[in-house]
Amino acid sequence: MTSPFLLRLTNTLAYFFFLGSGIYSVAGPDGFPDTYAKHETYLTPAPWAFAIWGVIHFLFFGFIVWQWFGDSNEVVVNAFGSWFFIAALCTSLWSTLWATDHLFLSLILLCFASASITLIYHQLSIRPAPSFTQSLFVHAPISLYHGWLVYVIWLNILALFIRTGSDGHKPEHPGLLINVVVGLILAQLTATAIAYTEYKGAVGDVPGAFTIAWALFAVSARQPAAFIKWASFACGILVTIYAFVPLVRGRPLTGNAGERESLLHAPNAGGSRAVSSEEAIV
Repeated sequence: MTSPFLLRLTNTLAYFFFLGSGIYSVAGPDGFPDTYAKHETYLTPAPWAFAIWGVIHFLFFGFIVWQWFGDSNEVVVNAFGSWFFIAALCTSLWSTLWATDHLFLSLILLCFASASITLIYHQLSIRPAPSFTQSLFVHAPISLYHGWLVYVIWLNILALFIRTGSDGHKPEHPGLLINVVVGLILAQLTATAIAYTEYKGAVGDVPGAFTIAWALFAVSARQPAAFIKWASFACGILVTIYAFVPLVRGRPLTGNAGERESLLHAPNAGGSRAVSSEEAIV
C-alpha cells in the first residue's frame, strides 16, 4: 500500500503547483486575464466565470490542511490515491497548451484530468462524509472540479472544431448546424448536472450542479446569439431548480441506479448500498 505520508506530501506539492500555474496564467507576464476567451467559441463564458477557480482552490486548500490532521488515511489512500496529483498536473499543463494554441493536446490532457477526478468522485460517493468539515473540504471541491472540467472539455472541443472568423469574432446569427451542435452540448451539460443530483441519492450534489449552472449562466451572459443565450439561460435555471428538489422532497429520487451511473461514466462497483438521508454528503 502506498504510504499515506507520501500521498499527503504529493497532494500538497501538486496543489501548490496547480495554484501557482493558475495564478501565473492570469497574472504572469504572458498572462491572459480572460483565459477562456483566448479561443472564442459559442460556449465561451463571461470573464467572471473564471472566479469559480477561486472557490475550487480555496476548498482544496482546506483539503490539504485537513488531510494532515485527524483520521484521513482512508480518504487519502483509497479515495484520492495518486489521482489528485494526475488531475492537478494535467489541468496545469492544459493552461499552457491552451494559451499556445495546442488545442488537440490540451483536449487529451483534459480527458485525463476528468477521468482522474471521476475516479475520486466515485470513491467519495461510497464513503459518506461523517462531518460538515469533510463534506466542505473533501467532497465539495471534487464535485466543483469535476463539473467545471466537463464544461471546459466541451469548450476545448468547440475551439478545436468550430473556428471563428480571422478577426476572432463570431457571427451574431450562427447557422442552423452550429445552433444544433451547441444545443446538444447544452443538453448534455444539463443532463450531467441532473446526473449529479440523481447519483448522490437523497440529497443530490448541489456543488456539482451549481458548477454546471454557473457555466451555463456565464455562457448566456456573453453570447449574443439569441438561441444560445436563452437556451443556456433556461438550462441554467432548470439545473438550479432540479439541484434542490431532493432537499425539498426529503426522500430518494426515483430512477434506476445503472442509468444514473452511466451518465457520469462512473460504474458503482462493489454493489454499494444507497446513501441514506442521515449519511448525507455534499
